[in-house]
Amino acid sequence: MFGEMHNEMKGGVDMLINTVSTLALYCPRCGKIQMHNISRFNHIGRRKLLCSCGALQATITSTGDRQCLLDIPCVLCQTNHIICLDNKRLWHADIDKIYCVQENFELGFIGSRQIIAETINNYKVEFEKLSLDMEFDDDIQNPQLILETLNKIHDMAEKGGVRCRCGSNDIGIEVLPDGIGLECAQCGGQLIIQAQEEQDLTYIGKMEDIEIIPPRRSHRKQ
Repeated sequence: MFGEMHNEMKGGVDMLINTVSTLALYCPRCGKIQMHNISRFNHIGRRKLLCSCGALQATITSTGDRQCLLDIPCVLCQTNHIICLDNKRLWHADIDKIYCVQENFELGFIGSRQIIAETINNYKVEFEKLSLDMEFDDDIQNPQLILETLNKIHDMAEKGGVRCRCGSNDIGIEVLPDGIGLECAQCGGQLIIQAQEEQDLTYIGKMEDIEIIPPRRSHRKQ
């Protein structure tokens, strides 16, 4: 009986611990990600979330005890998205991504600060691993844009959407200063996905699959 009471008390403590949620948002001006803590015990009211560079990232407004509205500018749509954050997303999610619903573009995260930090760090580690063999690392103006493009290509590849017209789906990937290079291991066909501007990410976000065209072969007459 004592053990059951202890577990119930322990479960209650676990629920009470999660009183702070973190909003991590990409800055529309400098592109960096900034973390903002939201306390369950402090009335939010209407609060502006500013980046360290001074740019307005979003405005969060409480509409009652059970939800808040996040007014966030989107660099792709050139407009603001109003995102509803209910209790489940605010206080019970370990990590949840915030998207531009029109372009399926990642605007930030909400959830546990530790898990968000680990996720962002994994993104950085993944990018660093991919860029180890690059000769022009300093030429990359927007690493986050490159990584977002890589993530979208990876998502398509997991669904079988990255392939070559020769019939192979064994596709190699290379990070370039201005985009992502794809090469078919079977026929040598190549394709470069541009990743220099936000419009490039919008373009690939609308694609359902990527198909590489095999190189033309010259045939000698016998």
